[in-house]
Amino acid sequence: MQLAWKEIRHSKGRYALILAVIVLVGYLSFFLTALSYGLAQANRTSVDAWDASSILLSDDANGNLVSSSVTRAEESKVLGTDADTENTAKSGTKDIEPVSVLQAVTKIKESESTSGEGFNTVVLGVREDSTLIPQLVSGRNAADEKEAVASESLSTKDGVQLGDSVSVGRSEYTYTIVGFTKTAEYNTEPVIYVRNGTFTLPSAYASMSSTAGSNETTADSSSTASAATAATPQQSTRDAASASSDDAVVASGLVIRDASAKVSVPDGMVSLDMQSFINNIPGYQAQVLTFALMIGFLVGVSALVVGIFIYILTMHKRHLFGVLKAQGYSNGFISRSILAQTLILSVIGTLVGLLLSLLTIAFMPVTVPITVSTYWFAIISGVLVLFSLIGAAFSARAVSSIDAIEALS
Repeated sequence: MQLAWKEIRHSKGRYALILAVIVLVGYLSFFLTALSYGLAQANRTSVDAWDASSILLSDDANGNLVSSSVTRAEESKVLGTDADTENTAKSGTKDIEPVSVLQAVTKIKESESTSGEGFNTVVLGVREDSTLIPQLVSGRNAADEKEAVASESLSTKDGVQLGDSVSVGRSEYTYTIVGFTKTAEYNTEPVIYVRNGTFTLPSAYASMSSTAGSNETTADSSSTASAATAATPQQSTRDAASASSDDAVVASGLVIRDASAKVSVPDGMVSLDMQSFINNIPGYQAQVLTFALMIGFLVGVSALVVGIFIYILTMHKRHLFGVLKAQGYSNGFISRSILAQTLILSVIGTLVGLLLSLLTIAFMPVTVPITVSTYWFAIISGVLVLFSLIGAAFSARAVSSIDAIEALS
């Protein structure tokens, strides 16, 4: 180690160049890792908050919650009793919870008009006192169907404040934001939690299912359904759902929280474990795999570059190694010196790259989905150092073939 330090101090320029390469590679690796992890989390933080083991979706939804629909009959079969769509706690167990989803543009509503261009959101319909809602960071839980709680990212990124009324979608479902949860996002969009049954589920689904469920429906019942959808948004969907019987769409999926719960999966539905469900979120796997390959290739190339630099420096020092061998120093001692030099450079370069990336992340705007993961940063640090040592090992191996007399001639 002492010889390694002396040589680094003696040839500052050469080793500064290698150190700069390691710093830049480490900086880029850490930054891309934080960006990749941030994007991945932006797809799934709301799902992770469910702390669930599996979810039941319609079998034609391809594992996508947005494309899934659960009828009243299917929900009743899973719960084993007549289900109360708006508050399943009265008829089922908290280990099985219905969840409904609506992707829509949300605008802040002032008086009778809306302001701003709006922002993309995902509205999740859950039952009263649902355990699917993350921990509140401010405000309170929704007390009725006209109130909602939202992800705190809706406040930091889009400027929504407690007490604001927001209009969701073209049909203008209006809710008052009474609380903010920990960051909860689905498919990179912030989540708003409302009472199940208060929005569209979608009213298009309800009207479609009621029409498909009974081809012999009279003109009077059709006019009744039309009247229901013409009412206020919160009221219309409940009326449309109650107007149809077992074919009414009452949820997008059923979340199973207890892994040991024995659930009978009805015909027309499929059970997915949570990791499979997350992998089916549109764009999730593509993002994760793309960044994983980028980071993997980056680390591999960095190891190759560092190894080449060390090898070139080693070959330039043939005469020095010849002198050391002539003085009786073993190949093992010289090899350990080379590895020690690489260890010093890789550790310092990795730490500097890490500090620079953390500094950059600290100044990134909140709209950028970037998240620091201690776990992945530790893995990247270890891989960078390890691969650098592996590259240096080839240089150390070359030392053993150096002949002292030939090197001095």
